[in-house]
Amino acid sequence: MNILEFKLLLARSEFTPKEILEVLAKDKNRNVRALVAENINTPKEILEFLAKDENWFVRECIAENLKTSKETLKFLAKDKNYFVRASVARNLKTSRETLEFLAKDKNYFVCASIAGNPNISKEILEILSKDEKSDVRASVAKNPNVSKEILAKECSRNSFA
Repeated sequence: MNILEFKLLLARSEFTPKEILEVLAKDKNRNVRALVAENINTPKEILEFLAKDENWFVRECIAENLKTSKETLKFLAKDKNYFVRASVARNLKTSRETLEFLAKDKNYFVCASIAGNPNISKEILEILSKDEKSDVRASVAKNPNVSKEILAKECSRNSFA
């Protein structure tokens, strides 16, 4: 096993001590940092540090981590990379306020991601159900909290003949 493989193994392990995760969070290899970002046992302060990483993939991994704080998710909701914003939109820990902010995103992938989040308000689901992009409307239809009225409108909008 070479040194990189060892670092990747440590970054991924739930048993790696905080002090080692701290060192790995500053590694030059983005894959090592990404695995630290994904690690469910990475402490909050390390996740906050990695939320400012120069690499969008590392930030995306932070946005997907269920241990990421609502404050850090709010920060990442303004990220320039739409993959990062979409991951924030899918995260079940994202606050309703942040979800409402993301619902106004110009990128359809972000809106489609938000439409699938079960924590989105019914009002936002209603707005997204009228989106011009079918991917967004399809995500609304898959949301477990979608109303029968929204589904009926979508069915009437499309021809199923």
